[in-house]
Amino acid sequence: MDLVTANPGADSRVVIENGDILFFPPGVFSIPAEILDGLTGAAQDTRAIHKNIAYKPAADRISGLTGGEEAARVHQAMRGYSALALDFMARVLPEYARSWKVDYASFRSIEERGRELPLNKRNDLLHVDAFPTRPVFGDLILRCFTNVNPNQSREWMTSDPFEQLASREARRAGIERYAALARSSLHAVRRVAARGLHAAGLPVVDRSPYDAFMLHMHAWMKANQEYQQNCPKYRFDLPPGSTWMVFTDVVPHAVLGGRLALEQTVIVSRSTLADPQRAPASILEKIAGVPLVN
Repeated sequence: MDLVTANPGADSRVVIENGDILFFPPGVFSIPAEILDGLTGAAQDTRAIHKNIAYKPAADRISGLTGGEEAARVHQAMRGYSALALDFMARVLPEYARSWKVDYASFRSIEERGRELPLNKRNDLLHVDAFPTRPVFGDLILRCFTNVNPNQSREWMTSDPFEQLASREARRAGIERYAALARSSLHAVRRVAARGLHAAGLPVVDRSPYDAFMLHMHAWMKANQEYQQNCPKYRFDLPPGSTWMVFTDVVPHAVLGGRLALEQTVIVSRSTLADPQRAPASILEKIAGVPLVN
């Protein structure tokens, strides 16, 4: 996989669907000083429940702060950043933007090297992304990152993209069990019940077999020492002021070092891909031999 500098005249979907990182040199996406100043001194809640300071655009709500006088200032800064990032992403990837779902933005203020987190939350182990409370039902997780540290690169490590990962590891990770779920009428009944309970306001999540497997794969990769040690690895230093976009459920990734990064997530419809067969759900359904998303 490669770090590919964005070409304004090309269809950028091809780059990121291929499992590469779409890279924008410093200065292409500039974040105004008033937004960066608004984040200065933001006190992140360091409890394990909060990995980052998160902004939820749909609710216009922020989480992960310890509170205090700076909360309103950080909230305003994150609201402004999210709007700018979404506009930039839409200009780069207009085909996706027509139907994507806006997800969270985040401020990653803590140094990643040596950070103490539970195994399943560690950022320094290679993994693909999946959200425990926000299933995507076969759509894809697109993230835009900007390194706003003026002095330090953000150190990333990646591995071969999902198509190669799944061909080697999906059966070892237990895809057959999730294929059996997809065939199970009892599982279908449980999903209907979960949707009803969620609609009633209870914290119950309806997950497709695809979402359940991706959550499992996320944890399985982090806990699998053989994979972590022996898989192909590619290292990138993302310099101050640079921005990059990547499907984080397509590209296994880890963050080895760096602090002060901003990020915006959107959920991209599988149907808007240049090649929908490159989606992780499509790849897994071929291996499983059964649809994994209703």
